[in-house]
Amino acid sequence: MDKDMARILANGGTAASRELTRLYDILKEHLPEDTALRHGIASALAEVGLRVTQPAFDAWPELQEEFELRLDKYGVAT
Repeated sequence: MDKDMARILANGGTAASRELTRLYDILKEHLPEDTALRHGIASALAEVGLRVTQPAFDAWPELQEEFELRLDKYGVAT
């Protein structure tokens, strides 16, 4: 995969992960008894990381470094 495609995948995976994390946090606060749904969201988060984001970072390790630097700088994945 070329670097542009890797960046597209990494950005998309990061955005999907942010949204899933937001949903997880909402459920944890408002439906704490629904552990099955939270586990489903956690599984989806893991799959996005494993199947979308990580392949992009494996193809272009410097891209992962770039994302990690922004995470360190801004405190959120961008």
